[in-house]
Amino acid sequence: MIGVQLLKQAKAPEAVKSFAQKARSGLDKAGEELREATVSGLSAVEKSSAALRTKLSGESAAQEAGPAAADAAPAATATASPQPPDETATNEKA
Repeated sequence: MIGVQLLKQAKAPEAVKSFAQKARSGLDKAGEELREATVSGLSAVEKSSAALRTKLSGESAAQEAGPAAADAAPAATATASPQPPDETATNEKA
């Protein structure tokens, strides 16, 4: 009986090491996925803010050019085709 108990105790540290290694591996993988999701989200925010900055800069330039240019700008945008929806913010995995 004592020999069996000693054998079980000798294997316990190996089991703990194995479990700790698996847990560490899982945490590392979760951290990598979180970083990837963060980078993806930040890229979407940057793209969106750049598009809004361009849009607002274009409207500001039209207002500075005078009332005639401001009246022409809405007509030009009304005839332009609508842009497709932005799909960069999706977090779906392939």
